[in-house]
Amino acid sequence: MTTFDPVLQLLQRFHEESVEYVLVGGQAVRLNGFLRATEDVDVLVKATRGNGEKIKRAMNFLPAASDLVSDWFVANANDEIENIRVADDLLVDLLFSANGQTYESVQSFIREIVVDDVLIRVLDIDGLLLTKTDFREKDLLDKQVLSRIKREGLGKVD
Repeated sequence: MTTFDPVLQLLQRFHEESVEYVLVGGQAVRLNGFLRATEDVDVLVKATRGNGEKIKRAMNFLPAASDLVSDWFVANANDEIENIRVADDLLVDLLFSANGQTYESVQSFIREIVVDDVLIRVLDIDGLLLTKTDFREKDLLDKQVLSRIKREGLGKVD
């Protein structure tokens, strides 16, 4: 990633707005030592209206983010909340659950690292393994490689 990388720009904006998030998915897998292609940015976010407002402000450099509504970040009467995809120059999935894991449930697996002067909150290998399913081909490959990286002590995140 470089300082002109839109992913870093997004994460820098999240930091500036104090968004409660953690990077998961392919970008987090890359930061933990498995360089694989990914077309989106997956972030697990705290489900509150206030956090939704922060996210909307942080993402205001993406025109599609103007469609975000703070109420989308709060569970409905059935305690359900749907993930949100912001499709723009940058494809961002705002997740409220990843394989049953929530922002609250992964707190002990969050590490902060710095890439090109940007502070990033990212899941460590153990946390990522919890968010991977047993049925998606991509997840199965990630689990296999992340387990090997962990076993061999090659992970990049301390």
